[in-house]
Amino acid sequence: MRQPVTLEGVLTGRIRPRGRMLSVCPVPGCTTLTMGGTCVAHDPPVTMTFVRGRPFVAEVPQSARSISFRS
Repeated sequence: MRQPVTLEGVLTGRIRPRGRMLSVCPVPGCTTLTMGGTCVAHDPPVTMTFVRGRPFVAEVPQSARSISFRS
Protein backbone atom coordinates (compact mmCIF):
# COMPACT_ATOMS: atom_id res chain seq x y z
CA MET A 1 0.00 0.00 0.00
CA ARG A 2 1.38 3.39 -0.98
CA GLN A 3 1.64 6.26 1.53
CA PRO A 4 -0.32 9.43 0.61
CA VAL A 5 1.93 12.30 -0.48
CA THR A 6 1.60 15.40 1.67
CA LEU A 7 3.23 18.79 1.39
CA GLU A 8 5.13 18.09 4.62
CA GLY A 9 6.46 14.88 3.09
CA VAL A 10 7.62 16.69 -0.03
CA LEU A 11 9.39 19.34 2.04
CA THR A 12 11.00 16.74 4.30
CA GLY A 13 12.57 15.04 1.30
CA ARG A 14 14.30 18.26 0.28
CA ILE A 15 15.81 19.34 3.59
CA ARG A 16 18.88 21.53 3.39
CA PRO A 17 21.85 20.43 5.51
CA ARG A 18 21.30 23.28 8.02
CA GLY A 19 17.58 22.63 8.34
CA ARG A 20 14.57 23.68 6.37
CA MET A 21 13.49 27.26 5.99
CA LEU A 22 9.79 26.66 5.27
CA SER A 23 7.37 24.45 7.15
CA VAL A 24 3.66 23.73 6.97
CA CYS A 25 1.40 25.48 9.49
CA PRO A 26 0.87 23.04 12.41
CA VAL A 27 -2.89 23.77 12.68
CA PRO A 28 -4.79 20.64 11.59
CA GLY A 29 -6.11 20.97 8.04
CA CYS A 30 -4.00 24.03 7.16
CA THR A 31 -1.48 23.57 4.33
CA THR A 32 -0.02 27.09 4.31
CA LEU A 33 3.78 27.35 4.18
CA THR A 34 5.32 29.44 6.96
CA MET A 35 8.78 30.51 8.08
CA GLY A 36 8.27 29.15 11.57
CA GLY A 37 5.29 28.92 13.87
CA THR A 38 1.77 29.28 12.54
CA CYS A 39 0.58 31.08 9.41
CA VAL A 40 -0.83 34.62 9.51
CA ALA A 41 -4.42 33.32 9.56
CA HIS A 42 -3.71 31.31 12.74
CA ASP A 43 -1.38 33.72 14.57
CA PRO A 44 -2.85 35.06 17.82
CA PRO A 45 -3.99 38.70 17.58
CA VAL A 46 -1.50 41.30 18.78
CA THR A 47 -2.52 44.28 20.87
CA MET A 48 -0.28 47.33 21.00
CA THR A 49 0.18 49.41 24.13
CA PHE A 50 1.59 52.87 23.50
CA VAL A 51 3.29 53.98 26.71
CA ARG A 52 3.44 57.66 25.74
CA GLY A 53 0.20 57.80 23.74
CA ARG A 54 -0.57 57.06 20.11
CA PRO A 55 1.99 57.90 17.43
CA PHE A 56 1.65 61.30 15.76
CA VAL A 57 -0.97 61.47 13.02
CA ALA A 58 -0.61 64.46 10.71
CA GLU A 59 -3.67 66.68 10.43
CA VAL A 60 -5.27 67.51 7.09
CA PRO A 61 -3.45 70.49 5.53
CA GLN A 62 -5.29 73.80 5.72
CA SER A 63 -5.58 74.01 1.92
CA ALA A 64 -7.47 70.69 1.81
CA ARG A 65 -10.24 71.78 4.20
CA SER A 66 -13.48 73.04 2.74
CA ILE A 67 -14.31 76.74 3.10
CA SER A 68 -17.81 78.14 2.77
CA PHE A 69 -18.43 81.58 1.22
CA ARG A 70 -21.43 83.85 1.47
CA SER A 71 -22.39 85.76 -1.60
